[in-house]
Amino acid sequence: MFALLAFETNCNHRNLIMQVAVDFCQPFTLEHSNIRGRFARLGPSVQTIVGQHNYPPLANDLLAEIIALAVLLSSALKYEGLFTLQTSSDGPISMLVVDVDSDGNMRACLRVDEERLNAMIAAEEGGEDALRGKVHKLMGHGHIAFTVDQGDDHERYQGIVSLEGETLSECAESYFRQSEQLETAFKMEVHRGETDRDWWVGGMFVQRLPGSASGDALTPEQDAEWQDNWNRAKILMASATATELVDISLSAHDLIWRLFHEEEPRVFDQDHLQFKCRCSRHKIEGALASYPLEELLDMREAHTNEVGVTCQFCNAHYGFNEADLRALKADNTAEHEAGSGA
Repeated sequence: MFALLAFETNCNHRNLIMQVAVDFCQPFTLEHSNIRGRFARLGPSVQTIVGQHNYPPLANDLLAEIIALAVLLSSALKYEGLFTLQTSSDGPISMLVVDVDSDGNMRACLRVDEERLNAMIAAEEGGEDALRGKVHKLMGHGHIAFTVDQGDDHERYQGIVSLEGETLSECAESYFRQSEQLETAFKMEVHRGETDRDWWVGGMFVQRLPGSASGDALTPEQDAEWQDNWNRAKILMASATATELVDISLSAHDLIWRLFHEEEPRVFDQDHLQFKCRCSRHKIEGALASYPLEELLDMREAHTNEVGVTCQFCNAHYGFNEADLRALKADNTAEHEAGSGA
């Protein structure tokens, strides 16, 4: 997705229009250090997701951060299918989930106990500002799971670690240290605009890959040199300001060059992201068809006389009246009979 930013310049007395990409992830490498990185800047997609719900701001802040994390991590993987990042915990915000498919379609949602959250805000010195992004307070004890599902022909991969860290980014760093033995660092910024649904997020990560670019083992001297390169890359990334991460007038190439020009960065084609939910009436019908007809009829809501199903990701609502339920059960029975050769 693109946003058009117009600005005036005196150069040749002409007005220029600059097209700046948002909802993207920019891969890059630092050529002589065996370090790879990603930079993502998201706006409209996050705003669409937030706008479909009525979550409180503290929950939206965490949701925006985990969306950016999922985009950064999925971009670093080679997969055809679905990448899912999900938390489960015992705090007021007890679940965050975002999935990104290999075509750049993403969706996300969360579960929040607003009564517990409001009580926490009231008791916290500094209120919402003091709690912003604080995983151990807002989410409590639990875990974060990283899952790659490439379909029935491939074994599903899942890594799980405890929620250890002040922020979700620190939890992700802990995952890479414990499960992948890869030194990884993140820099994130979530920006809330003037309205409740105006959210922007910028995120970057750098990761030191094992061994040399050629695949040969490093000598002790090389390892010490590359550790210095790694420490310098982390310092340079940390110098990115909050404004730079979310400012759509600053291109990804310009930001990466400003931070890492002495490291000879190399950039690759951007990945583009957009919100897209995978729910459909057909999928809901498939799930309902597994229930006996009598049970389906008993599930109807009194005020609508329908079985109502609402997607937790996009809030789309699907209603099934008695005629719909009888028809889908009849179709399901016919399919089974045809499949069995009856």
